[in-house]
Amino acid sequence: MGQSPESARFTLRQLPLPAKLVISVFLIAVGIGYFSALVQLHMQHSGRNGEPMPTPWDVIEKFSGLKPHDGQVAKSKIEGIVSGPKDGAFDKNNMAPAFFGKSGKVYEKDCTTRGQDKVDAEREGERQTLIAWINADPDERKTAYEKDDFKIPDTLSGRPITEEFADKATGTAKIKSIIEERCVRCHGGDKKPDLDEYPKLLPLISVPKVEILENKYLGDKWVRTNRQLSVEGLTQSTHAHLLSFSVLFALTGLTFAFTSYPAFVRCILGPIVLLATVADIACWWLARLDEIGPVFALAIMGTGATAGLGLAAQIILSLFNMYGIRGKIVLWLLFAAAIAGFGLLASKVILPALREEESAAKKAIEAANKKEPAKADDGEAKKDNPANGGDKKAQDEGDKKKDKDAGVEEGEKKKDKKEDVKPEGEKATKAEAEGEKKDKKADVKPEGEKKATKAEAEGEKKDKKAGVKQIDKPIPLSKDD
Repeated sequence: MGQSPESARFTLRQLPLPAKLVISVFLIAVGIGYFSALVQLHMQHSGRNGEPMPTPWDVIEKFSGLKPHDGQVAKSKIEGIVSGPKDGAFDKNNMAPAFFGKSGKVYEKDCTTRGQDKVDAEREGERQTLIAWINADPDERKTAYEKDDFKIPDTLSGRPITEEFADKATGTAKIKSIIEERCVRCHGGDKKPDLDEYPKLLPLISVPKVEILENKYLGDKWVRTNRQLSVEGLTQSTHAHLLSFSVLFALTGLTFAFTSYPAFVRCILGPIVLLATVADIACWWLARLDEIGPVFALAIMGTGATAGLGLAAQIILSLFNMYGIRGKIVLWLLFAAAIAGFGLLASKVILPALREEESAAKKAIEAANKKEPAKADDGEAKKDNPANGGDKKAQDEGDKKKDKDAGVEEGEKKKDKKEDVKPEGEKATKAEAEGEKKDKKADVKPEGEKKATKAEAEGEKKDKKAGVKQIDKPIPLSKDD
């Protein structure tokens, strides 16, 4: 009785040991390589905020160029990257350390001779002055750059700034010199982006226009960002992935196809990684469509997960199907060692790196929202000045109190002045004034005396006004006095 074609087929178990070892090492190497691809995925597509893998919003932003509108004011590219934490990671998303620890040996020398707190305060003054220049009127900004002379705003007038970049007499800063020292020394000539001329700086210091969009598939409000993959970058990635991954996943799929598992399992799991990869790359391009693009961006997470899980299944199932009991024991020991090694790597490298990213992201948010505190050594005047971070309410109350005191004092001076001025230099006492008032009240006209006529009353009124006028007018002192 003859064997069926399926029962007579060749399987991995029939390979000689050397061939099995080669295929086993190949499959393990592919697995390690795919794990490194996950690290690359974190570096390139995640928000670098402590999340191990990109979130759905990160994927949408990377492939569709959209993100949920958070209501924050848009910033220019340079302002965004110099506003990060000074002690955070020094990368393309945070150039703040270029003003501090990454600015060269001069910083270390100054910190040693003058103290780090003082040097950091001056470097922070440079950074805030640069941000103020970026947000200045475009014409004023260009003129200040060309003349290397930027008028420091009143809100920053009390801040220290590195002496070589400031003119205290005129209250100006050498903004072009700051840019050349902190930016152009690394981004000049062949180093992209080149920042050695104003026209090259302009696109990076211009605030992008915020376009708020409604999406009928995802709802809410969205804005366009500059994190979307360029067409050039997407073309390069498509070319590399389709050529290299096609060969790689074809080999892993063929290896699994020669296992002894049921045919329907091999027919599904064998080609699924290749199919998922093609679908994944197709979604990269479809995510650029208007309206429905973000939906395809979300689908990338599904196709990527399918490819990853399918590859893991191909590798593990092929390895265990290839060997007998002794080979399987060796594989279990290898996997146990790999899990232990990954645990050590995670505890010593991966988790600390994620915590550092999370801490840096929180510091960046705090730095963006934090108001500049008043400095204790600036004096009480600066402390109460809202332009220098003081308490505006306290200042208003102090101004009101000062005005009130000034008004009372002025009134008292006028009162004293009126009381002190007497004809012929004679000074009237308060008692005399009271006596005159009583005598006036006691002065009752005798009965039968005719009342004063209207003309007399008018005359008395005029005399009284003239007297008041005379009292108000200072009397010149004689030579004898």
